[in-house]
Amino acid sequence: MPILPWTDQLAIDIGSAWVHIAAKGQGVVLREPSFVGFDSQHNKPILFGTEARQLWERGVDNVEIVRPIRSSVVADFDAAVAMLREFIRRALGRRPLFAPMVVIAIPADATQVERRALHDSLHAAGAGHILDVQCSLAAGLGADLPLQSDDSYLIVDIGAGSTDVGIFHNGLVTTTRSFHFGGNDLNRAIVRAIRRQRGIRLSDSAAEHLKCEVGSVRRALANGPIHVDDVVIVNNDQHLPSYEMEAEQIPQILADAFEPLLEELQWLVEELPRVQKQQMVGGGIILSGGTALLEGLDELIASYLHLPCQVARDPNSCTILGLQTVLTDIEALSLGGQRFGAVRV
Repeated sequence: MPILPWTDQLAIDIGSAWVHIAAKGQGVVLREPSFVGFDSQHNKPILFGTEARQLWERGVDNVEIVRPIRSSVVADFDAAVAMLREFIRRALGRRPLFAPMVVIAIPADATQVERRALHDSLHAAGAGHILDVQCSLAAGLGADLPLQSDDSYLIVDIGAGSTDVGIFHNGLVTTTRSFHFGGNDLNRAIVRAIRRQRGIRLSDSAAEHLKCEVGSVRRALANGPIHVDDVVIVNNDQHLPSYEMEAEQIPQILADAFEPLLEELQWLVEELPRVQKQQMVGGGIILSGGTALLEGLDELIASYLHLPCQVARDPNSCTILGLQTVLTDIEALSLGGQRFGAVRV
């Protein structure tokens, strides 16, 4: 589809936790949490992004906080439209006269219904033509993986709501999978374990805070007390505004919570053709997404899969940087958003 010279062009990474937007020729121009705050009657959106997340963390009663994207899927259409409309306006610095062309990342196993819901929410928010790029391809490009190499790389992009996996080789992504596992599952694992072990119920925001403060799956790196808010003692339903908790048990909770994902990755690698397995010995595993920032996660995955594993240079930004790469040379994209650039035969 030809793009008119006066049409704005945007790359948008729409995640369960964050929305990143890049504008052609300007780089990344917006990074905001995927939160919307409505008035108490859910009639009008009044807060977006960081402001809405701050109220979610504080548990404010008279504002309804909505997270419109769950597991990379539109969970609340109206909230998603309101959020994307506001973020597009902020990214452009104005309301566009013409609907901008948008490049987005799509999970490998997204259904047609899920794709349609995301497209419809973008169109309703003011977007024009939409171009889909597979999440693993965007993450691989954003991690600066070579477009010409004898090695193959297993991209593991762990977001808040889901994990996208794909084999990256010479700018082509194959053997893609999406798993409903992400940072939010780690939060739930912390909530369950703390309640079982201590009889304490944490809020989602408190579990998120605890996970980020510990930031490791290695027990040796966690020490000292951490203050968390919004805690309830289960046996007498006593609410405590603040609670001091020892951090040393959290890394093991996090490491155990990764077991289902590790098993899925092992199954995927074992089912690969022999040639791809050999190529992966040189390339190994590349971790991206915010959850990849957990200390020791690369070592945990490497020991389980017996493959070299490393964290991308800027894991939080891999997907949007990859979409930005596509935005600069849209003609190089082919195979329904699975290939970028020339492939050596």
